[in-house]
Amino acid sequence: MDTLILGLATGAFMAHMFILIGCLTLFFMLKNPTPQIGAIMSKFAPGVLVFGLLAAAFPIWTIIGVVLAFLFLALENGYPGAGLGSPNLAYTLGITVASVALALPFAVLLSRLWPSVAAMTVASIAIFGWLLPLLAA
Repeated sequence: MDTLILGLATGAFMAHMFILIGCLTLFFMLKNPTPQIGAIMSKFAPGVLVFGLLAAAFPIWTIIGVVLAFLFLALENGYPGAGLGSPNLAYTLGITVASVALALPFAVLLSRLWPSVAAMTVASIAIFGWLLPLLAA
């Protein structure tokens, strides 16, 4: 039960970070839109985009948080060993590699938004790679 609550809490925290970074990114995209963004903005109002971001963020990130909390529990039993400031080095390295690997295509495709992609990657590594194991220990 503690693992489930930990996953929900870290997922909700990541959802908050996603909404913060996403809304700031949307604001800066709207200030100086590219032709592609201008085409999207002609179809959807900014409020609709923000509401969609809010509606999707919490369910998605809490599910991800729960899955990662149970993954940490499994890896804690299978591969114990602290490192890099984390109670489980294998889990933290796995989260770090997976986060960077998932972020690289977005950083390349959305080259203008790379600071937002980098901030989101750092937030996910910090929350799921270090905070979750430290709270679980």
